[in-house]
Amino acid sequence: MKKLLLLLIICFISLVDVAAQAPAGNAVIKGVVIDSTKTTALGYVTIGVRPAGKTEALKSTYTQDNGSFEFTGLPVQAYEIVLNYVGYKSRIVAVKTFPENNPVVNLGRITLSATTSRLKEVEVTAQKLLIKQDIDKITYDVEADPESKTMTALDMLRKVPLITVDAEDNIQLKGSGSYRVLVNGKTSSLFVRDPKEVLKSMPAHTIKNIEVITNPPAKYEAEGVGGIINIITVKKSPSGYNGSINAGARSPVGYNVGGYLTAKTGKFGFSGYYGHNYNESPATENNLFRDDYVRKIRLNQRGVNDNHGTFNYLDGNLSFELDSLNLITGNFSFNVSNNGSNLSQQVLNTTYAGTPELSYSRFSKGAFEWHGYDLGLDYQKSFRKNKEQLFTLSYKFNNGGNDSDTDFRLEYTDRPLVYSTTQNNGTSAEHTVQADYVQPIGKNNLEIGLKTITRLNSSDYFYANLNPDNGEYVLDPSQSNNFDYHQDIFAGYTSYGFKKGDWGFKFGARLEETRINANFASSGTIAEQDYFNLIPSIAVSRKLKGMKNMRLGYTQRIERPGLWYLNPYVNRIDPRNIYFGNPDLRAATNHSFDYSYSTFVKKTSVNTSLFYNFTNNSIQQFTTLGTDSVARTTYGNIGKNQRLGFSLNTNMNLTKNLNVNLNASANFVQLNGVITVTDTASNTSTLTPVSNNGITANVFGYLSYKFGKKWRASGNIGYNSPQILLQGTSAGFAYNSFSVTRMFFDKDKGSINLSISSPFQRNRRFFNELQDTRFYQNSESFYVMRRLSLSFNYRFGKLQSDIARKKRGIKNDDVSGGGQSGGATN
Repeated sequence: MKKLLLLLIICFISLVDVAAQAPAGNAVIKGVVIDSTKTTALGYVTIGVRPAGKTEALKSTYTQDNGSFEFTGLPVQAYEIVLNYVGYKSRIVAVKTFPENNPVVNLGRITLSATTSRLKEVEVTAQKLLIKQDIDKITYDVEADPESKTMTALDMLRKVPLITVDAEDNIQLKGSGSYRVLVNGKTSSLFVRDPKEVLKSMPAHTIKNIEVITNPPAKYEAEGVGGIINIITVKKSPSGYNGSINAGARSPVGYNVGGYLTAKTGKFGFSGYYGHNYNESPATENNLFRDDYVRKIRLNQRGVNDNHGTFNYLDGNLSFELDSLNLITGNFSFNVSNNGSNLSQQVLNTTYAGTPELSYSRFSKGAFEWHGYDLGLDYQKSFRKNKEQLFTLSYKFNNGGNDSDTDFRLEYTDRPLVYSTTQNNGTSAEHTVQADYVQPIGKNNLEIGLKTITRLNSSDYFYANLNPDNGEYVLDPSQSNNFDYHQDIFAGYTSYGFKKGDWGFKFGARLEETRINANFASSGTIAEQDYFNLIPSIAVSRKLKGMKNMRLGYTQRIERPGLWYLNPYVNRIDPRNIYFGNPDLRAATNHSFDYSYSTFVKKTSVNTSLFYNFTNNSIQQFTTLGTDSVARTTYGNIGKNQRLGFSLNTNMNLTKNLNVNLNASANFVQLNGVITVTDTASNTSTLTPVSNNGITANVFGYLSYKFGKKWRASGNIGYNSPQILLQGTSAGFAYNSFSVTRMFFDKDKGSINLSISSPFQRNRRFFNELQDTRFYQNSESFYVMRRLSLSFNYRFGKLQSDIARKKRGIKNDDVSGGGQSGGATN
């Protein structure tokens, strides 16, 4: 630890030394922009500074609410200040000389005159607006920012309102990590996994605009998605290539390597990403205590476990432009993860008087594999008369699976050893066909679409005990089964949006039919379901003066149970605590109401949101305790979930080099349900009402400071309060991290980063509590959270644009609990 602190101190001393050597006496140009008639300040006027006689801007910015602006760090020479604002005539102000002793020029009040000639205004515009706010989105014009020539896409995101990038390069939208990244309106499995790694490798000069859509309309299916970051790439199409390589190592033991490559020649384009990760977790302690009120017995479990694993993934995208109106794209991905774990545990059951009732030691060794791949093909047709008219036909196939094998033994104090083994093989295949059409009606769009999804899930599992007489394992039929789950979804949607002045309206609806057939081959049990869901979406927005915006919306989201929630496989690795899924689960419908308000105050963006949502048939995890003192945990559509919340997100650019973000949210949670408790001895069931409520909160702060042109230091700190569960609460925790980044080579193509997480606390304690009329239970585990990592990234090649990508495609985000790939990451 002393060596680590010494290393950090040396790094920060280096930063201070670099800052101290920065050249002093740089030229400054500042002023205030006002309306020539009303003499009122004009906020968000785009301003560029360029050398006299040149046409390319050195820097760009926009005025604050009071009309002020300031350029710093300029060489002493003659300049031209170019001002541009929607509805006003463009203006150029010359700066010919600077005072010798104090190179600061204050231009004072600069007036702009209003114009009613929209065509004339476009003809004389010399500087594009950096920020544009529409009814339902904010757009940052990357092409208009001169620094886009040297920055990565991730660096550019730090400038975009409502987006936060923390010390570990994690991205948040409106203070939430629940968002979707699109490229030209298309999802990519690369961004589903870890957007920051891809964005680190993407040059900013390949991007035209970055759109922030904070309230997605009904056409977006993603359950729980709080917003969309849509990256619009440039339209040019020269040949070339670019890419990057990265490597990192960390302590405790772990490392990662990867690379990203994009290439284009003529009408054909390719982009791909490969990554490999290895991780070892030190031995961690886990304990469980349970008080059985009915049998008057207490259970104590104390154990130690360790695990290790590797993860490999490969993604690729292909495109072929038949002509300017027809595009064919394809994508593929593959991933595989192999993990192993070892556990040793002491188990003791005692009466309330302290008399031992059952005592044994449990040892297990497990091997787990997740794998998956997906293939997609899309055809997109545009129309000459109107570029907004668009037809897309898409097909996607996903295939995944998981295999787990566990051997364990029980060493009792008063009975023979018990050796057992269990195995579960799960597979999942998904076929999706989708057609979308956009028909412009004046300046508005009518959107319609059809979609069908076929999911085929299966699980083959068994449990066997060793026969000590012949040394062979004997299958236990009561704990073995074959399970097939077939789900068909047929959907159609339509939506229409229009604007009237500063008001915006969007209406949409989706009709879905779901058919389910579950077959338990071993037991001969069949479960069938057939139901419809009508999912409306309504949004009304108002654009206010001074970059302010308000929005009121209502929508529904449907959440279908995935294979993990449905799989009836009974995990008996811990005989006192068993787990299994519920094949009778139905889809849950969530109703969501949202009011949001956003504004910009000087150099700070502020976004607030008040929301309320509820689910009447929510899927809840619950635990029951039988008369055999065995806890059984599963899932059910057993209750109502209500949440009333408030969120606040701010992004403050205090100085040219200092950026501060603060995100906070608070929720009041109310959970109600009815649990079925089965008496295993009498084979009878009783219904028990359960409820829980409370307040949860999350606070996150981030600070970043840039030293000179090559160094950046940053840090973050956050706290998540305990979460509310149907039968109890989960643990709250605090976290913090610090990092130092050094850029290398021409155009900052190389970088090295040193970061440390939780330097002041080695272990994090996870503590969960369950309360029931029949029992009380708490569990705790300890996880090594202090981590030191060193990483390197290098970008190479030249490519002025990304490969051609379709504007619309398949997005299946309606599943929770294992997803459509049986636990594989796709």
